[in-house]
Amino acid sequence: MQLIKNKYHELSLAKKFSFLSILIMVVSILSFTIVIRIFFERSILNITSDGYKEKFDIASESSQKIFADAEKIAKVLLTDDAVQNWFLEDSRDIAKRLHQKIQVEKRLDYFDALYPDNQYSSISVFDSQGNMVNTNSIRSQMSVYQQFFSVIENNAETKRWLDLYELEIPDYNEKGIACIRYYRDYTSGKIKGYIMIEYRSPLLVSNFIHMKYGDTGSYLVADLNGNSKIRDNEDSSQYIGKEEFYLWACKDHKEGKVFRINGERCLITSDIIPKLDWVMIGIVPVGELMQQGDTIVRILYVLGALVILMGTWFSIRIAHSVTGSLTRLANTMERFGRGELTASVPIEYKDEVGMLSEEFNKMAQQIQQLVEQVYREQREKRKSELAALQAQINPHFLYNTLNSVSALIRMECSEEAFTMIHAISMFYRTSLSDGKTLVPIEQEIVNIENYIQIQKIRYEGKIEYEIDIASEIRKEWIVKLTLQPLIENSIYHGIKKMKRKGKVTVRGWKNETQVILQVTDNGVGIPKEKKDRIMSGGYDGKRYSYGLVNVQQRLQLYFGRNYGLTIESTPDEGTIATIRVPAGFRGEDQKDESFYRG
Repeated sequence: MQLIKNKYHELSLAKKFSFLSILIMVVSILSFTIVIRIFFERSILNITSDGYKEKFDIASESSQKIFADAEKIAKVLLTDDAVQNWFLEDSRDIAKRLHQKIQVEKRLDYFDALYPDNQYSSISVFDSQGNMVNTNSIRSQMSVYQQFFSVIENNAETKRWLDLYELEIPDYNEKGIACIRYYRDYTSGKIKGYIMIEYRSPLLVSNFIHMKYGDTGSYLVADLNGNSKIRDNEDSSQYIGKEEFYLWACKDHKEGKVFRINGERCLITSDIIPKLDWVMIGIVPVGELMQQGDTIVRILYVLGALVILMGTWFSIRIAHSVTGSLTRLANTMERFGRGELTASVPIEYKDEVGMLSEEFNKMAQQIQQLVEQVYREQREKRKSELAALQAQINPHFLYNTLNSVSALIRMECSEEAFTMIHAISMFYRTSLSDGKTLVPIEQEIVNIENYIQIQKIRYEGKIEYEIDIASEIRKEWIVKLTLQPLIENSIYHGIKKMKRKGKVTVRGWKNETQVILQVTDNGVGIPKEKKDRIMSGGYDGKRYSYGLVNVQQRLQLYFGRNYGLTIESTPDEGTIATIRVPAGFRGEDQKDESFYRG
């Protein structure tokens, strides 16, 4: 999260503006689409649920009509004289009983003629002894229906309807329900007979056939024990008592609810058939209901994508028009910060950004003038400091060499004194170099050769010299009188104190960016604490430390702090003094920016 936040803050103002605008549009359109889909789905589900309630009402009305017709038929039969005589007559006269049975059959045939085929399936009349009379449609199955007597006798006083789906009668393969009534003799108080009106499954299915919704919708009818009776216009014997949607449907609900059935979201609506204790359940996949809604949502997505594309284009255009001036100002300030002091911002408008740009241009111009002024002052100051340092080192060297000439004269070595004086004159002639501070390395080599000539006379072979300078660096530039103090330091403070013969070696070479000059001796070396004090710019009044510090100061004043003198020294082994100056330096005209930034 922090990485994303950092990336966001690194974006330009225009990109931030465009990003936020696009993000707001995308979130708004997605939110709007989602809200529309949710409301559309909710509306469709409510409409479908209400539609199912109407279907349930129609099914309930049809069921109530069956119940009412059954009650009417049972009442008519129970009050019929022929049926009552059949129930009450206990005569053992077979002929008389046969006559009574025929009379009841006539009454049942009358009902078959009076009521259409879809009114009921069959009627059976039983006396208290189990003798039975049936309607014409089932008289051929009397032995099967005779088995209902015991069931009716045991349930007639407690139930008005038998669930034939759950009833197991040998050789009886029908499904449905049956209305049962008993006839009680009010004189004796005993039950004298029973009536069973059968309603088979096809009659019941005709009441629910309109409940199926669409191509994938379904319905089922089940009892409150979880046993299904009818499913999609067919008999069903599946147990659904543990299904979540069934447990919910068994309660009285005014609205539907969405459940997931076999991995698919389905709308469930339900209603109760009270007299049978059955529940009607409508099942409709939400996907089918939302087909039209999905089309609308897809259209909204396409329109949203077009709006986002157009909005993106407009937001980018607006962002660049608003932040373009700021971007140009920021880029110019960045160039200015990198050292491009002549950078300025074009002013297009007189708004707030234009005012900022104008003030920045004024500030940049003033800074440029101040930098040029400081540069001029520093350059003059540097020249003065170099001249002062140069003036200090020349008397120092002259003092030492004149002491040597004086000593030769005292020793009456006139020829050697003449040679030394000639070498001194050549040395100073070369050192003056028309007042220039920088000289080519080849001129510096001539200087140290004259100096070495002087020292050879003084020490009469006690010191050996070796000069090995690469030809490629002889035209490179160096501050004059740089090597001579180093050689002097090697002689006076390194080799002079030795009893053995000393050697001074001068080498020079170049790498990719630097010219390196190295003066090496095999003298007594410099103690570490003194070396550290010298290299840190300290001066303890000793001549050798004065000379080294002077060389370091002059080199860094001219070439910058990345260059100058380094010393490596090991007591009783010798000293290595290394000079580093920039390669390809153009002489007096080159500006040393590192000095001014230092």
